[in-house]
Amino acid sequence: MTENLVASLAERLADPVALAARVMAAETPELAETRSLWHPQSLADGHAGVGLLFAALAHDEPEYAKAAHAHLTAAVTGVRRPAREGLYAGLPAVAFAARTAITRPGEYAALLAQLDTQAALLARRLVEEDAPRVAAGTAGARMSGYDVVAGLSGLGRLLLAAGPEHRSTTELLLAHLVALTRPVTVPDGRLVPGWWTGDPILISEPDGLPGGHFNVGLAHGIPGPLALLSLAHRAGVRVPGQEQAIRTIAEWLLARRSPDGTGWPNVVPLLAEVEAASGTRPDLAEARTGWCYGTPGVARALQLAALALKEPEWNRQAVAAVAAVCDRPGGAAAFGDPTLCHGLAGFTTIVTLMSREPGGAELIVHIPKLSQLLASAAELAHPFLWPASSTASAAVVHRPGFLDGAAGAALALDFATNPEAQLGELPWQAALLLC
Repeated sequence: MTENLVASLAERLADPVALAARVMAAETPELAETRSLWHPQSLADGHAGVGLLFAALAHDEPEYAKAAHAHLTAAVTGVRRPAREGLYAGLPAVAFAARTAITRPGEYAALLAQLDTQAALLARRLVEEDAPRVAAGTAGARMSGYDVVAGLSGLGRLLLAAGPEHRSTTELLLAHLVALTRPVTVPDGRLVPGWWTGDPILISEPDGLPGGHFNVGLAHGIPGPLALLSLAHRAGVRVPGQEQAIRTIAEWLLARRSPDGTGWPNVVPLLAEVEAASGTRPDLAEARTGWCYGTPGVARALQLAALALKEPEWNRQAVAAVAAVCDRPGGAAAFGDPTLCHGLAGFTTIVTLMSREPGGAELIVHIPKLSQLLASAAELAHPFLWPASSTASAAVVHRPGFLDGAAGAALALDFATNPEAQLGELPWQAALLLC
């Protein structure tokens, strides 16, 4: 059944011209929202993200390579780059999909030489923009400067895969993330962790939180830098202070779980951080349970840190936290969205990855049920099989893309049911900073 669902979706998405025309035509109200989010160079909702599906599948089934190439071509032909670029938008998004598509030495070499250079320039610019603030010890990190989706954590994962040619930029970026962990003084005079931000948690909350906050989501918060620093450490790419930075973030996260020790909040407001720093666990709600925000994403970042620094107790606590999510009333069936970002696909991918690491075997028992639930969420009557939750209403929308759409759900299902499949030199899960 899994193969049939993935193949059925792939057939519907294979032609980039027909797919873009369908999305842009917005033939139903449910597709209208998809049109507003579509950009050819988007890893979330565009040819780059759809191409990532075919790129990943092509390692086991070479016939998909043609569709991957077609989507990559559509992403760079006559396309105006978005105003703000990062791992999920613009040339870095195309670079990630292209590197995932490599099946033989030298493939896409000319394209990647150009795209990697652009990604490195963007990373250096982000560092240069924030370096004076960090050097002065001024509070106020920008989430979009360091996070996975738009900032240095996502770009760093791409550059780490680019190899020695861009090692100097990668090390500059890592050093900046290390500096981000140094304490800063917030406007009221308190000394707090350096990733304090006055940014809003979401665009939909433009006023932010009084006193600012510490973002705990893997997509936009401090687990993103933790994951990158840990992955780089395991790969032998290290800068002064990197190990201590990993310890600082990991220990901070462990001390800010829920009072019962089973999960993490989405954010820690400043006043709750003051309380936590005094030794009391703040009773903060977990508004989301997914990759972007919530326990699963945090736990995987913590597991990566544990593996990097050989801290089995961190790993034990990370695995236990994810097992506790599986054992909650309703369990995985409580996920209302099947996609990667904050839905069932993201959770399934995290459980599958964590189960394959040392100390993660207890999670294996949950994978068949997760896979079954993800498969049952697909309906052939839907344009792209797996519908997504609307960002603007309670309705569902039909999106073909990677992060919030059907391509990501298909990849998660394929991986959970075939975890030994070939993934190439840059696995698609790396776009989520999960590996």
